[in-house]
Amino acid sequence: MTDAVKKLFAEYEKAFNALEVEKQVSFFAEHFISAGPRGSIAQGRDEFAKMASKAAEFYRSVGQTSAKILSMEETEITREYSMVKVHWGATFAKTGNKLIEFDVTDFIQKTGLEPKIIMFIAHQDEERAMKELGLLG
Repeated sequence: MTDAVKKLFAEYEKAFNALEVEKQVSFFAEHFISAGPRGSIAQGRDEFAKMASKAAEFYRSVGQTSAKILSMEETEITREYSMVKVHWGATFAKTGNKLIEFDVTDFIQKTGLEPKIIMFIAHQDEERAMKELGLLG
C-alpha cells in the first residue's frame, strides 16, 4: 500500500473516530459516488459538506463511541487508481461498546497532489444493521 493512501486512511480514521465528519470532506474528490445495498448516488463535495454535520449528529444520536480501521487491502487497478477494501470496527454505548464490524470498499484516484476517494461502496445496509442492534427505533 502506498504511503499516500495509508496517510489518507489514517487521517480519515481520525476524523471518523472523533465524529469530525466535516474534516472527512477533504478526502473526497470534487464529485464522487456513494453506493450500498439500497442503490447509489452521485454527489459533489459541496453537497457532502452540507450533510456532514447532520451525519455527525446522527452517529452521536445512536451513541457511537469509537471507530477504527481493523484492516485494509489495496488492489491497484492502474497507476492512477486503486481499490481499497477497508474493514472497520465501531463501538456504540447502547451495545455495551461491543465492537461492530463492517466493510467499505473505496476507489481512490491518485492523479493529483493527494489521493482522493472517488467512490465508496458500503457492503452492509447501515440502517438495517442499526435497527438489528437496537440503535434505531
